Amino acid sequence: MNTFYKKLIAEFGKQENKDKFTAIGIAPNLYIDIYAGQDQFEENFELFSQPALLADWDIDYKSQPPTATVTLYCCYEQLRDTSNISLNRDLGLKFLDFIATIDAIASTIESETTGKLEIVSEGFNKMDSIVDIYLLTYECSFKGRKNPLDKYQAGDYDKLDLNKNLTYEFD
Repeated sequence: MNTFYKKLIAEFGKQENKDKFTAIGIAPNLYIDIYAGQDQFEENFELFSQPALLADWDIDYKSQPPTATVTLYCCYEQLRDTSNISLNRDLGLKFLDFIATIDAIASTIESETTGKLEIVSEGFNKMDSIVDIYLLTYECSFKGRKNPLDKYQAGDYDKLDLNKNLTYEFD
């Protein structure tokens, strides 16, 4: 996942992708990090003075090929009113454009160890947080490590031929 994470940073750092954020009126300089609960601690609030993208993943080696589930925490300080009586609802809804832009970029990411990201779910983070977070969850193939189960030979214990004349010598 080292290769994937570096690719994620590189893709969001490309000028053409930064321009996509600028075009919708959002600061293009994303703070990108591996998710470690940064959104849970008030002392981290300054990290979110700009839009942020936090990445988390799990790898399932039981599936063939192994599958990585990647969750992107899209952090956006939402201070605007999105209600039906808002006089500036479009400004409040910019975070949805932010999410769509992240998805458009993330959907193109593929690395030497991961396949192309395919979105499987999305939605608001329901946990308490110091900033608004929208979760984008993707799946992709993973070929970074060998499956730990591959070291075992497949077989059927019912077909084993056991020798009845085994003896054990005591010292």
